[in-house]
Amino acid sequence: MNEHHIDRDGVRITFQVLGRQDAPAVVLLAGNGCGSSYWPDAFCEPLLQAGLRVIRFDYRDTGASTHRDFEAHPYDLDDVGGDVLAILDTLRVERAHLVGLSMGGFIAQRLAIQEPKRVASLTTLLSTPDYGVMLHTFSGGPAPTSSLPPPSAQWLSALGSLPSTLTPEEFMSENWRLANGARAPFDAAYWRELGEAAAARGNDIQTGDTHRKASLRTPRKDLLEALRQVSVPALFIGGSEDPIFPPGHAEAAARAVPGGKALMIDGMGHALNPAFFGVLASAIVANTQAR
Repeated sequence: MNEHHIDRDGVRITFQVLGRQDAPAVVLLAGNGCGSSYWPDAFCEPLLQAGLRVIRFDYRDTGASTHRDFEAHPYDLDDVGGDVLAILDTLRVERAHLVGLSMGGFIAQRLAIQEPKRVASLTTLLSTPDYGVMLHTFSGGPAPTSSLPPPSAQWLSALGSLPSTLTPEEFMSENWRLANGARAPFDAAYWRELGEAAAARGNDIQTGDTHRKASLRTPRKDLLEALRQVSVPALFIGGSEDPIFPPGHAEAAARAVPGGKALMIDGMGHALNPAFFGVLASAIVANTQAR
């Protein structure tokens, strides 16, 4: 593993680079509260085998990147997008393929809109063009403007019913189990080990709240109109069992982008489940090669 650091205004961002230096670069943007540990090697390997150079990084307040008090040092998701551009500048990468999961997909869409010359293709996984739908549900933020479906009431009820006696590790495992849905296999040991690896790297269970605060500070949460400006290959992957961004979010984004495509994966919930690594990698690679 080749690990690097950049410094932006007193914030150290840690990132890893895998693959050949001359290969096309793909940047992986994780979900809310998740750092590079949530892009496991088994997910990255098919991308490397396809001839891509993989860049994964720890968001602010995750992993080995700088952790600071948010109230004293607030930021928004466009600042996180700036971190991505700074990584590309450091690596002298003019244009990169962006792959974003959940919140990371929303950031990737904003980058494709705001910095089109830096983006070679756009792929989102289990994400949305209107993050306000989720924010309004969880944080009472601005109401959604897109009429996209809100998170599942059944999932919200189950999440709220988790026992308060759970350890942080047990809570996270149960959180992933509920997000995964009932149809796809769920290996509790895998998710527990993934969480332990993230914690050992510096992830904190509170980071999800920090990233929600950053999301609430981010302007213009409905991107549907702005996505019409995107001209690169764009693929929006949804899961039929996703309780957070149900079917409808990916399709709406795909309709907004000229030539955009949607892929709905049957049985997939809101989790990067190893059962779907193969189909996800194939779809990502195909989108990086589209013209």
